Amino acid sequence: MKPTTLASRVRYKMRHQVACRACGLGRCCRDGVEVDLFEAARILKRLQRQPLGPVKPWFRYLRADKRFPSGFVFSTVVRDKRCVFQGKDMRCRIYPVRPRYCREFPLEDGRVAPYYHQLCHHAPARRRKRRP
Repeated sequence: MKPTTLASRVRYKMRHQVACRACGLGRCCRDGVEVDLFEAARILKRLQRQPLGPVKPWFRYLRADKRFPSGFVFSTVVRDKRCVFQGKDMRCRIYPVRPRYCREFPLEDGRVAPYYHQLCHHAPARRRKRRP
């Protein structure tokens, strides 16, 4: 049975890892992602045990936001038009502790992420509504 809605098609592809395996470019990692203070702390703890090189500013503070568990939102830093955690081989260097947004992509809170079509070149084409 083929999935019918865009969200179910995305879930189907990701469940079978077709889109990410085909991409190999890490295009979804070219922008920073929002992380909760607790996520940032978990990643920093991992970096203390397994450093990725010289100490860098890995995150930047964005705002206070009650929708996040800690109440504070940070963003991963973007360098050379990609996430600071993406290696030269285009693979995530913190994959085991990557942020929730990255783990769930292309979904966000159970729905297709708003930037899915911009970030993933394997995204199904959007259907345009025809005007009568």
